[in-house]
Amino acid sequence: MKQKTAAMFRAVLGAAFLAGCACIEAAGPAPAPRPVATGSYSTIATANGVTTVQTPMPTGEVTSSVVLLETKTPAEVYVGAAIDYEMKVTNLTDSALDEVVLTAQIPESFELSASAPRAQINAARQAKWELGQLPGRQSRSVRVRGVPTKGGPFVSCARVTYSPVCCIAFVAVEPKLALQKTMPSDVLVCDDIPIRLVVANTGTGTIQNVKVVDTLPDGWATADGRTQVAFDAGSLAAGQSRTMSLVAKATRTGTFTNKAVAFAGSFRAEDTAIVKVHRPVLGITKTGTKSQFSGRDVVYNIEVTNKGDAPATNLVVEDILPEGVTFAAASNGGVFAQGRVRWTAASLAPGATFAVGVTGRAVGHGRITNRATAMATCAEAVSAASTTDMIGKAAILLEVVDEADPLSVGDTETYTVTATNQGTAPDTNIKIVCTIEDNEVFLSAGGASVGTCVDGVVTFEPVASLAPKAKAVWQVKVKGVKEGDVRFAVQLTTDELKRPVKETEATQVY
Repeated sequence: MKQKTAAMFRAVLGAAFLAGCACIEAAGPAPAPRPVATGSYSTIATANGVTTVQTPMPTGEVTSSVVLLETKTPAEVYVGAAIDYEMKVTNLTDSALDEVVLTAQIPESFELSASAPRAQINAARQAKWELGQLPGRQSRSVRVRGVPTKGGPFVSCARVTYSPVCCIAFVAVEPKLALQKTMPSDVLVCDDIPIRLVVANTGTGTIQNVKVVDTLPDGWATADGRTQVAFDAGSLAAGQSRTMSLVAKATRTGTFTNKAVAFAGSFRAEDTAIVKVHRPVLGITKTGTKSQFSGRDVVYNIEVTNKGDAPATNLVVEDILPEGVTFAAASNGGVFAQGRVRWTAASLAPGATFAVGVTGRAVGHGRITNRATAMATCAEAVSAASTTDMIGKAAILLEVVDEADPLSVGDTETYTVTATNQGTAPDTNIKIVCTIEDNEVFLSAGGASVGTCVDGVVTFEPVASLAPKAKAVWQVKVKGVKEGDVRFAVQLTTDELKRPVKETEATQVY
């Protein structure tokens, strides 16, 4: 029953660690505060009508204790009036505490009406709160509501028990090694092949002593002749990567699979890349006039075909005109300079053909060979030839001249016989025969060959060959012995001529 009087009790909460106990004592009205029962390690403070008691357990020092029990109660209460007070348990360590239990003795003069959390109260008026696990540096509070039922002091003792937990702290990591290999998908056999390797740790934790090995396919090598390249990538932290590069070159065409491996202890990763190595392959054919008379045109046709599997870039075709042929014309943009015709094309696709032609003028004789060459980037040069029989024709001009016409009886006359090959081929076995009429008598003969006279007929030994534009000269000396209109007759025969050539020179003898 609530007292209507001004009788006031002052409740003083004393907390002490006596076998793990904190005590609360309430006193009736008095002229001055009376001593309160407190623990030997407690600290008490009253401010703004609230009394706070703190008890570190078990040492009494916050820096070395495990838990701190803190209670807050009103400094003064009325008999019969409901009051609230709080008990808070704090874990002073970094580790969790298991099986944390707060117990408090409920005095006979205090009627507990509620608590949060709900208390378990036994027959001996002992309240128990099971707080469970208390993480490091965390707190849990118990709030109590009740009514003082009579005046006078009361004492409530609280106790905290717990089970220390020894925790092993470690981090479980899961590193993961990854490797990425990149190369161009298509290259020419003459190209450098750049290879890029990226090794990474895509998991957690650190991978130590990472190594990367790239074994090149058969037919590949680096510039210094290596067929296997190894890298030391060191340690890779989570999310870290390292990039390595090398340059290889292929010696043949084909499709190649290149595999690289990264490893560190039990960790392993690999990656492959496929490269197709191509090459342009040139083929060339050349056809031309098989035979031609000197002075006439000869025509040569050239076809260049790409038989490979890659474009033939920077294509160049050249035709060198041989001696005996002069340039006349070229098709498809051919340019003549320094004895050769040159054609160019930016690119010749696989299977495509580049056709050109050149026309020349035959100026010699005999068999000549005309050769053409084709070349392109990354392709082996090819050549082809065509032969032409240059047919020359001998054309003999026969001339006879007398020096002293008219001629007096008794004087001498010299006849000069000249054979000139005006053609384009040598003439062979050039034979001169001269006939002297009776008005003259033979004195001597000479010149390109030896001549003899029998019965007024002078026969010269044959000249074996007379080259084009060359001359052969003979002289016959005679003496005039009788007046008359004389004819000096000359006949020329050669292997090339089907009929003899005849010439006469008139001389007056007086």
